[in-house]
Amino acid sequence: MPDESWTTDWSAALYAAAQGVATVTEERRGTTLRDTRAIARKLGASAIVLFAQKGFDQVKVSEIAARAGVTSRTFFRYFPTKETVVVDIWTRANTRLMELIRTSGGADADAPGVLAEAVVRWYEEQGDLMPALARLSDESETLTAALLLRVRLWEERIAEALRGRFPGLGPEDAEVWGVTAMAMINLSQRRSVAAGVSLADAAREVFRRFDDLTADRGGGVVPGPSRRAG
Repeated sequence: MPDESWTTDWSAALYAAAQGVATVTEERRGTTLRDTRAIARKLGASAIVLFAQKGFDQVKVSEIAARAGVTSRTFFRYFPTKETVVVDIWTRANTRLMELIRTSGGADADAPGVLAEAVVRWYEEQGDLMPALARLSDESETLTAALLLRVRLWEERIAEALRGRFPGLGPEDAEVWGVTAMAMINLSQRRSVAAGVSLADAAREVFRRFDDLTADRGGGVVPGPSRRAG
């Protein structure tokens, strides 16, 4: 990492994650050329350095490109907007969540149990990255809007991962769980900030409350998504 004026409590995690945005860029461009990976990494890392120093909204694409030693035109070949740099980091992190959904839980696990385990493990693995992403995103309305546009895609990917984990789960039920899971993730992040606890602990509490709300209470079930896997 270069010697910079870092906001050390959050920016280092983003800088490290920016090294991995090359794979997301490759998927978007449909190429795996080595120079593509190198340029994407350099652009992503340069953007994070500047975001940490100046704030997201104060950084221009021309500054990111100049720092990476390329032109603005080259930047736009790799990232449609500067918001895409951060969205790609989120996307890469979310790819790991899909892997955890496909592999979490035992043979008798149900959808909410798998989601709870996967999200908690995901937060534990991500360490400082998720709070750092949230902090950067909260400082910019345009970045927040860009992330919200991706939520539907992430909901669909969660639903797809659940159908892989539970082959008998119908597409409509999977869609319900995908939307529910993203809502739980967002709530966990808000609770983490409000209560001053880790994201993993906040997620445990949110999923526990969800479990209580959807549990059978004296023969009546509080309205909510079906807990059956199929």
